[in-house]
Amino acid sequence: MLRGLRALGVPLRLKDHMRNMLIGKIKCGSYWRKIPGYTERAYCSFCKKKKNIEIIESEQHMWMECENSGQSLAWETTRKIWRKTTNRTWPTISMGLIRGAAALSYEHDFSKDSERLRILISMTIWAIWKSRNKNSINDQDVTANETREALKDLIQDIIRKSWNATRFLEGGRRMKRQCALRSLWADKRFADFTPKTGPTVDLS
Repeated sequence: MLRGLRALGVPLRLKDHMRNMLIGKIKCGSYWRKIPGYTERAYCSFCKKKKNIEIIESEQHMWMECENSGQSLAWETTRKIWRKTTNRTWPTISMGLIRGAAALSYEHDFSKDSERLRILISMTIWAIWKSRNKNSINDQDVTANETREALKDLIQDIIRKSWNATRFLEGGRRMKRQCALRSLWADKRFADFTPKTGPTVDLS
């Protein structure tokens, strides 16, 4: 699993976050109950602010169940991206799938579906986490739509940076990497890798 994390094509901070998930060190829920002066952080800040209800912020609540954070909109966006990039069925999201995202793999995968799935799940978790921190730790109000938009920004950013990085490769290596990126992000269906302007992404 850790080998899969090292190979995961996402920013280093997100790899660290996924590693913390694996070893149970995500700072949410019961973690804050042990720290004097911060026990209120044990509760979901979205549910507290918007519905005035106290729900322990477990990982399952945060990633999959909260009705006020925009996590469902983020996952909806991820499913739409998946449908634009492959004919495979989008998997049912569970805590096991989320924690094991770095090691997910399809048999007979000739379209980079495995790599794309690993990236999409990881990026969705990251967008939810960033919105949660902004709302809870920074005490800034975050709308449900902001979480979805955060995910869109992350996806566009990773595609753009991955493509721009190929400029520093030579000859055949550059062409091979660009070909891989076109396959990964479904050139002309989801992303459009125009050489002069760089990649554009259809997130409608």
